[in-house]
Amino acid sequence: MREEGRNMFPEDLILTSGNREEIFEMRPDYPFCIRDVISRYGEKQLAPWHWHEELEFVYIRKGEPEYHVAGASIKLREKEGIFINSNVMHQVINTSQTDRCEYLVFMFRRNFLAEEGSLLDKKYVLPVIKSNNLQAVVLKNENILQKNILEQLRKTELIEKERQYGYEMQIRNAFADMWISFLHMLNVRPEGVKQQIPEKEERLKKMLTYIHQEYENELSLEDIAKAAGVSKRECLRCFQEEIHITPFNYLKDYRLQRACIALKNTEDTVTSIAQNCGFNSSSYFGKVFRKSMGMTPYEFRNKGES
Repeated sequence: MREEGRNMFPEDLILTSGNREEIFEMRPDYPFCIRDVISRYGEKQLAPWHWHEELEFVYIRKGEPEYHVAGASIKLREKEGIFINSNVMHQVINTSQTDRCEYLVFMFRRNFLAEEGSLLDKKYVLPVIKSNNLQAVVLKNENILQKNILEQLRKTELIEKERQYGYEMQIRNAFADMWISFLHMLNVRPEGVKQQIPEKEERLKKMLTYIHQEYENELSLEDIAKAAGVSKRECLRCFQEEIHITPFNYLKDYRLQRACIALKNTEDTVTSIAQNCGFNSSSYFGKVFRKSMGMTPYEFRNKGES
């Protein structure tokens, strides 16, 4: 049985029209949550390209997911982890066709560690958020400092799972201790840190946002490029250099993702779903779906959660 507000499947992820993830289980008065993500067998895309204000630590329970961040592909293994900085674009792929992935996601806003604008915030949190060189950090057991951080994440998960009186304060204190260890590992200092947002990434975010808003309609390369005020050539360059995919392949993958959500969460016909997700015909949709997912839309709809 799934634990409400904790366990989730990849299709439970909610993206706004602006490509930001909506952390639906995070309370405004307690800006921290832990997700226990479980993929289904044969599920390839665990999370599409997205970003969020919250900072994120991940601990891999099972499987070998691949994180795509800042133009790099990072394959993680069991008992390893990764840190994803605030507002950094990333996606997660399951590299296995037969094994499923299970991983913990620790998400928190900066004010969980320190009040925004306070000395603690300026000295210990903002230097990480504003550093353009800290988009993602891999955590492995071979490194003593990194292993300590991974162990502290597991400790935090145990506190949250047991939920004894005062557990919120215990989690906050445990996370503050872990954050100091993280800063020591990174050797981050507040002096001279300036926020730099790569121009190509900002352009790409605008184009992804446009695709997410207009995927139901027929789109051209010129339409996508205009969303960021760039030429078609620059559009192609942004996609290739930042996320290593063409605009049209990304559009196809996003349409398939929305179709998967509709197949699982609605009773709409396959023909209706195909049309609503921007496919010209149900036969073409079925062909593309089978090639990508290894099964027909009907088989996907009827398969069990196992």
